[in-house]
Order: sequence, then structure tokens, then C-alpha cells
Amino acid sequence: MADLRDFIEQVKRANDIVDVIGSHLELRHSGANFMARCPFHGEKTPSFNVNRNLQIYKCFGCGESGDVIKFIEKYESCTFMEALEILAKRANLKMPETVAQKQDKDFSERKKKKDVYLQICRDTAVFYYKCYYSPTGAIARKYIEQRGFDAETVKKFGIGYSPDIESLVKYLKSKQYNLEDCVKCGVIQNGKYGYSDALFGRLIIPIFNMQGQVIAFGGRGLDDKTIARGKYKNTSETPLFVKNQNLFAINIAKEQKQQTALPNIVVVEGYMDVIAMYQAGFKRAVASMGTSLTENQAKWLSRLADTVYICYDGDAAGQKATVRGMDILDRAGLEVRVMTVPEKLDPDEYIKKYGKDAFEQLIEQALPLPDYKLKLLDNAFDIGSNDQTVRNNALPKYVQGALTMLKALDDVRQARYITAVSLKTGYSEDYFRRKLTEETTDEPLPDVTGTELSQEDKAKYFIAACILHGESYADITEKPICNSAFLSALYDYLLECKQSNVEPSMDMLYTVCPNAQSEQYAQILEWDFSKKRQEKNERYFNECRRLVTVEKLKRQREELMAKIRDNPEDSSLLAELSILSKKINDIR
Repeated sequence: MADLRDFIEQVKRANDIVDVIGSHLELRHSGANFMARCPFHGEKTPSFNVNRNLQIYKCFGCGESGDVIKFIEKYESCTFMEALEILAKRANLKMPETVAQKQDKDFSERKKKKDVYLQICRDTAVFYYKCYYSPTGAIARKYIEQRGFDAETVKKFGIGYSPDIESLVKYLKSKQYNLEDCVKCGVIQNGKYGYSDALFGRLIIPIFNMQGQVIAFGGRGLDDKTIARGKYKNTSETPLFVKNQNLFAINIAKEQKQQTALPNIVVVEGYMDVIAMYQAGFKRAVASMGTSLTENQAKWLSRLADTVYICYDGDAAGQKATVRGMDILDRAGLEVRVMTVPEKLDPDEYIKKYGKDAFEQLIEQALPLPDYKLKLLDNAFDIGSNDQTVRNNALPKYVQGALTMLKALDDVRQARYITAVSLKTGYSEDYFRRKLTEETTDEPLPDVTGTELSQEDKAKYFIAACILHGESYADITEKPICNSAFLSALYDYLLECKQSNVEPSMDMLYTVCPNAQSEQYAQILEWDFSKKRQEKNERYFNECRRLVTVEKLKRQREELMAKIRDNPEDSSLLAELSILSKKINDIR
């Protein structure tokens, strides 16, 4: 762990935050700092501040802050380790192997194989793209023309064509690839009659990962003979491609996010829906490729936007598996809304028939997930029927379904929908609350910092801020009582620096506390350390140090008193208590 932290600091020193952010955003001097329009929320007036001295950024519009690694992590929609690798490559530094990788003897070999597979997929995509524009690709070009897709869209998605069963195999042989490697990365198959192109005779749609690398292909049949073997067909799952862990066009949504903060993402079922939406100007659509949504896909989506619109056809949206997928998105913290496309049309067909503006209206009319679930209950159980027998049979089933829906909600939404369900069913709100209490198990509360902090906790934040800002009067000798994981990790870092005789760095805040809330970072960043406040800050620092010292002594006194209760005749404990009480009074 120490080796990794040393490497992180090395990467940060080699990547000046102004240079890195300046290569992605237009930065302008503003006093001692630099300003830009924030890439993480839409704004016209720049409020994104980059501080070269502290090597951090802070947006005064949305509150987002971080160091150079956090910026790449957010901007590239990647993990911390992926962001670290991007910056390491930028500085020509070699990533160290983790402990797990050192213990895994095959790690290096697998990584080399993965690089080979990616290159095979890239060259295969180039081959298909060239075939699309060759004389043999006329059938594919005619199909694309009929769908109304232009050349720019074809190029953006890398659309191609597979002319026959063997041309790709010959091409890959000419590139000196091992054909078994080509089988393992899914671009060809080895069957009864030898090596062949599994997608021959089809329009080819490359599938990219978040980093814009080709990892698989989808094929669409163009004639009756090919369609008889399946209208759509994917390359097989490989070390690069697992269908339910990827989303089609996630790379394009990421590109759009980098140009301007995305208000939402629209999830559809198929490739052609995404391509049609892109052609119509909706460049924030991705496809789940016919699978129910998973936790991995929720993770990708949460890196791009806070709100997700689900736009499946009328039949699919009612399936239990699809609703379970929506629940996964909801549990991941995403706001989920469900679109209903009339006439059982898919998005592609609807846009062609009614136009872009009509589709925009469908987005505006989308239902929040709880409302959509209630709509499904309305469709399944006719509690408003004029037939009393039908109504009596339907009502208990509707109520049970509503309770299931309510259980999945947070307290705020639950309170709102209890009222709605009570009015709908005639059951009292107390009835629903009682049933929910009966069926809910106690769960530990998460470790979060509330908006109201004790004086002692405010003091701990201020002390840490002073040390990180390099104030000459700021120092600590021992760890205070820490009531949050954030403060505990931060003070461990500060004391580690002191013991190693190393100056703590503000930008390391995001390394030692990578998953903190924005409010916690703000408690460190939003103090005024200008010269005019130096005397006041020093006085407040001394007061803060007194507060945390007294708090710790009081805790020791409480522990000592507990010992005295168990051993009332031990005079040494009473003497120790007297000394401790005197210390507390003297400090006060």
C-alpha cells in the first residue's frame, strides 16, 4: 500500500493539474488561479477554479472538487486505478503491479493477450468498414440508405459489412494473427469446416467499451437466408466482451458528457434504436442489447448521468426481469424514469413516423419508476371495476404489489407514495406504515456526515485544513477522537506525514479519502486562509486544539470512571481521576 501511495504522489508530481485540465478545457487566468466552464454541470459563466499551488480544482457552481486523478476519473468516467494509469502513461511512468497481480503468475500473460485481442478487434472493424464501401457492400449501403442513415452516422458508429464466410479469415491470416487468438476474441469461429466468419453476409455494427476500444460486433441480417439464422447476432462472449456487463454506444455517451454535462441517459434495447436516435439528434442513448440491466451496467451509467430514461417497447417494459433491472438502477442511486412508446413501436420506428419533437414529448411524459410500477398494477388488477367480485379479488393483489413497491423506496419517496396508494385503494396510511414496519428489517445506518456538526468535529476539520494549507502555526502530536471514516483516514495521513517528516499535500485529500461526500471535502476546502485572516485563524486554531484535547481527556475520564465503578476501593484510580480532572479544568 505504501508503494502504491508513493507511486500516486509520483504521478501527481509528474502531471501538473493546470496542464492536464488545460488539455481538456479552455482555462483562463483569474488572479493566481485559472477558471473554466465546469465540465460536470451545464453553465454559461465559468465557476470551475483550478489552483496550481494546491494542485486541486473546485467548482463553485456544483461543488465538485478534487485533485488531478479525481478530474480524470470524473472526466473519463473511469475508476481511480484507470485514471492513475492514464496519467502514468501521460508521464511515461510504468504502473506498479498490485499485491494481487504479483501473486498471480499469469497476470502479465493475460494482459499481453488482452492487448492482442483488442488489436485483432480493431483490425477486424477496419476490414468490415472497408468492405462496406467496396462493390460487395452495395447491399449494406442500400439497407443503410433505406433506414435514412447518412455517411457521418455510418462513420461515427464504424458500420461495416461482412461479404462472405472466408474473406475475414484470409485478411487476419495476412496480418500474421494466430487464428486461435481470433477465435478467442470472438471475431471468427472454428467449426466442422474449419475457420469462418460467424457474421458473414450481415451488416456489421462494432461494439465499443467506455474507452472507445472495439471489443465485439453485432450483425444484422440483410436477406431472408441470413435472417433465417437470426435477424441479429452478436459475436460470442469473450475475455473482452460479456453482454450483460456492457452497453452499446456507451463510448458516444461519454464523448457527449465531455462536451457538456449530460442531463440524462436514454436506455433502449437495440443497436438500430441508438443509431436512429443519434441520427435524429439524441446523442445520449445507449442499448442494453436485449438483456436485463445489471449492477455493472448501473455502474457505467452512474458515471455519466444522474437520471436514466428506460425506453423499451410496450411488451418488454412489463416483464418482471426488466423491472428488476430498473430496481438495480434505482438502488445504484440513479433517478429512473420509464418512457412508453405508443402503438408498440420501437424508438427507431416512432422517430421515423412522428419525428424528433414527438419523441421529445415522450421523454417529457416519462413516469418516475414508482408511478410506472403503479401503472403496471393498474393494468394487472382492475380495482376500479364495476363488478364487485372482480374488484374484491383484485384489491388484495394490488395492495400486496403496492407494498412491494413501497418497500423499495427511501423514506422521503415512501411517505409521498403511501398517501397516493392510500387514496387509490381506500386503505388507511397507518395500515401501510404498519405493514411496512412489520416487513422491514433493521439495517445499519451508513457513515455519513450530517449538515450539523458538533463544535469538536468542526474543530477537527479546521485543524486538518490548516495543516493541509501549510499554515506555520498548525501542528498535531496525536490523533483526536474521530467519529467518521473520513476524519479517521485524514488524521492517519497527517500523522504519517509527521512521523516521516514529509509535508502533507492538499491534493492527497482525494487519495486518502477517495469516497467521501462533497460536504466533507468542503469542510476542508472552504476556509479563508488569506493574509488578512491569519491572526484570526491562528487564534481559532488554538481554540480548536483546546476543544479536541478536552474532548479526548473527557473520554479518558469516562473510561476511568467506569473502571472505578468496577473497582471502587482502588485508590490509585481515584488519584488518577483527580489528576485528569485537574488537567481538564486547567485547559478550560
